[in-house]
Amino acid sequence: MRRFLGTVSWLACAAGLGGCLVYDPQLVRRSDAGTDGGGVCAGRRPPARPSIPDGPDIEEVAFGLREVFLDQGADWTSTGYDLDGLCTVSPDFASECTRGGPPQRDGDDGIDNVFGDALYPIVEASVPGLEAMAVAAQDEGRGMPVLRIRHWNGTRNDPQVEVAIMQSVFGTSAEGPGGGPPDVRITSPLEYTLADGSPVPLPVWDGEDFLWARTDAFLAGDPDQPFIVDDAAYVVDGEIVSRLPDQVDIVFPTDDIGVLVRLTEAVATGTLSEDGLELNPVIVAGRWRVVDLLSTAENIGICRGDSRYELLMTQLGRIADVRSMPPRPGDPPSPCDAISIGVRFRGSRARVVPTPTPGQPLADLCSAGRTDAGVPDTGTSDAGVPDAGTPDAGGLDAGVDGG
Repeated sequence: MRRFLGTVSWLACAAGLGGCLVYDPQLVRRSDAGTDGGGVCAGRRPPARPSIPDGPDIEEVAFGLREVFLDQGADWTSTGYDLDGLCTVSPDFASECTRGGPPQRDGDDGIDNVFGDALYPIVEASVPGLEAMAVAAQDEGRGMPVLRIRHWNGTRNDPQVEVAIMQSVFGTSAEGPGGGPPDVRITSPLEYTLADGSPVPLPVWDGEDFLWARTDAFLAGDPDQPFIVDDAAYVVDGEIVSRLPDQVDIVFPTDDIGVLVRLTEAVATGTLSEDGLELNPVIVAGRWRVVDLLSTAENIGICRGDSRYELLMTQLGRIADVRSMPPRPGDPPSPCDAISIGVRFRGSRARVVPTPTPGQPLADLCSAGRTDAGVPDTGTSDAGVPDAGTPDAGGLDAGVDGG
């Protein structure tokens, strides 16, 4: 719990950032022509749809997305895509919106990834080992993104496929009769055993594991109606390209707390291995609205009315670098209201169990037990979450004092 409450403190550490870039449409440099000291900024985008006839479809395939790459270091410059079509480089640092903080350059070929460059290093300083903890949970098949492909011809080029993204509850290497999923007794999202009462074996990621998806990833729990789906995705030269619907909830819960992710203008791409058992890398890139980041802060106990919430809101406004929706031609200059993000995964082939199961809900830490000041008292919550204001919680106050 402490590590998740501490995750928010990195935002307050950004209080040391100063300065402001004034937006000037005359300084905008398009990514197909921009330069920085003689270097060409080509604008990295997903490859175009292939112009070929389709073929007969194979059965659906799926990949569990694990080994999330958060601590990107210098690799942030190559993780993600050019989201705004601009070269944000010296000397003008062109931007599609008015920045509330200092200018920041793009990565390679115009890649926009403020998360990898400026935000996660502070996350890691506040919550050491966060990436390792996330990777460990994914290796066990818990709470991981799952990418499912239907209507694919099975080749390295297909002009139209369906890509759906869901979240797993748990996974296993065990098999049932005839090679199907084993009989698992699920008593809660955190408690499940084999039919004989023995523990469920963990996945081994050999392409044969089974993953149970969350019921709330689908309309009325129907696996044929996923909420996050692109039925106009495609495969070109072994790269799967899909676009995520705007503002759809992606839930990443833990045992007692979690995060709700809502992106706009998001893309997900994955490069198939020659044997078809892996997608590596898988890139998810998009725009994360400040208001949505603030909303999920409430899931970890930073609540409206709390002074730490107000500080968090201020600092997000200073580091936002894009608009949640790109400005239209003729739009007046507007403040940046979103954070650019690029994250990398390794996808491992797996099988999705046809019947989804309820997943662990996000903890509601702000609607009950409020003090007279309107700040929730989580010290005795049913979720077992310590009071975010205590020194042990590693909250925003500690982050500010340290900055």
